[in-house]
Amino acid sequence: MLSFKKISVGLLFIGSLAACDNEQDMKNEKVDVEQKTEVQDSTPKEDVPSYEASKYQIYGGWMNDESYILIKSDGYDGKNRSKYIVEKFTKTGKDKTIKHFQLAKSTGSKLTGILFNKKSNKTSFLTLELNKDHTEITVTLPNEKPDTYKKADIEPEEFNSEYTWED
Repeated sequence: MLSFKKISVGLLFIGSLAACDNEQDMKNEKVDVEQKTEVQDSTPKEDVPSYEASKYQIYGGWMNDESYILIKSDGYDGKNRSKYIVEKFTKTGKDKTIKHFQLAKSTGSKLTGILFNKKSNKTSFLTLELNKDHTEITVTLPNEKPDTYKKADIEPEEFNSEYTWED
């Protein structure tokens, strides 16, 4: 027959095993919680096309002694973030050239864009190449020699008082 003392020792033994087992479960749970927190804290990385990194560096005004170009967005609807407008005008006169383009490829500081005409299906290529400091841009349009522009420190109206914003 089992004595009270033997039963007590047996229960204590089983209880200590259960406590050790619970402590091990707590350690595992704690590790699992830490791992889950670590995963939740990590920020998801978006798949950003390579041209996105450079697009903010080409926005704005660029000028040389003869002309001024203004590179701006061609609207933003969430999917056409790579479409741009280039307005080019000279120091005197009201004539301005407007080109629409979409960036197609980026290799370091050299960007290739596809020029398109909104009225016809004609397309051609242009290249934009930024210097190391992103203070100069060289624009090569089809059938034209490359033109280099410095980042403008003045507004288009200051370069040519007859400049009017394109809508």
